[in-house]
Amino acid sequence: MSYFKSVLIFVFVSLFVMQSHAQKIADWSFNKVDSTNFNKIEYSKNTLGNPNSLNPLLTKLYKIKHFSKENAVFVHIGDSHIQADIETGVIRNELQSYFGNAGRGLVFPYQVAKTNAPYDISSSTKSNWKNNRVARIDTLISCGVSAFGIESQNFNPEFSFELKNSNGVKDSFDKVSLFMGGNVSELFMEYNDTQAENACFQMAPSYTEFNLKSAASGFKLTFPTTDTIQFYGASLEKTDIWGIIYHSIGANGAKYSDFNKTARFWKQLNKLKADCYIVSLGTNEAQDPNLTGAIFLTDVKTMVNKLRLVSPNACIILTTPPVSYFKKYRPNQSLEVITSALIEYCNENNLVYWDLFNVSKGSEGAKIWKSTQLLRSDLVHFSREGYILQGNLFVDAFVKTWNEFLCKNY
Repeated sequence: MSYFKSVLIFVFVSLFVMQSHAQKIADWSFNKVDSTNFNKIEYSKNTLGNPNSLNPLLTKLYKIKHFSKENAVFVHIGDSHIQADIETGVIRNELQSYFGNAGRGLVFPYQVAKTNAPYDISSSTKSNWKNNRVARIDTLISCGVSAFGIESQNFNPEFSFELKNSNGVKDSFDKVSLFMGGNVSELFMEYNDTQAENACFQMAPSYTEFNLKSAASGFKLTFPTTDTIQFYGASLEKTDIWGIIYHSIGANGAKYSDFNKTARFWKQLNKLKADCYIVSLGTNEAQDPNLTGAIFLTDVKTMVNKLRLVSPNACIILTTPPVSYFKKYRPNQSLEVITSALIEYCNENNLVYWDLFNVSKGSEGAKIWKSTQLLRSDLVHFSREGYILQGNLFVDAFVKTWNEFLCKNY
């Protein structure tokens, strides 16, 4: 055998072994949707529609999984189902467990705003703050990237923020990005009992970043000023770990139209540098029994166009809303209208979608989810177990797409 042929064979075998090894490492086995749930769902429908549109994201995730020191950023936008962060918490934890935990992502002092918070977030204040969220009728207090806003009502306003234990683990961060408004001239951030960061500004910033001296799980933020300050959220990240940042943005009562009209939300959204947007809305639109698919899609198209303007290279996943009842007496038939319109729009525009409504067996499934106590007594929201199931279903659909991508490309 010639030297040249020997070299070719060696290179071929080496590439084959390397590729096979990479495939083996990257395979994702996910088994958290088991047969005990099959009577509540149509498991065969639990897939992502038009998955090829996710290839840029999946390619980046492959590099992160194997060799690349970078982050993939998900931004999940929704209503009260998302504000609770149970479903999105499951998705975040599973993605970060597999690809790496690069930070908790976007948070907001929900308790300061007198509203329900994700289970792993605690905030408090001795100051007076007024609050607003995107779904409320317009007030003088604007909302920002978190879909909320708070505004100070006294001098030297402050609040404290803490990540709580989740499954026996408390997350941490060493980079904090702040979204603000008003005449901010100085910031004082205390953390880890004895450490602090201080910043003075010649011009009031709407966004600023702090790299902490050491990892922390919370902070106290003080604005030494007599001026009115607005606060819109903070992104908590890790500078030395690569992987997934999963931002969850939800507001009780929110619709597509509420986000579309909130100018500051769109102005701040680009700072998150999203690789993938997931939009989970429609439950509140479905409270209108006269809703048509055309009217609903008007707002959907507006949001999709705005997302593309903010992040031209980001992938977009639209989800159909979950099952629910109309006024507690019958399964909500408007959800069928919304689901059909959304799927048709996605197919016509090659947008990725996840059909949670039909995965949950549609209108008939609403009765099943009610009878198994996965729907709460209001028959719109879900028990913790119900949201966990939905989160696992999304991850399961994503895993299928990921593994198919690997099979075709690696």
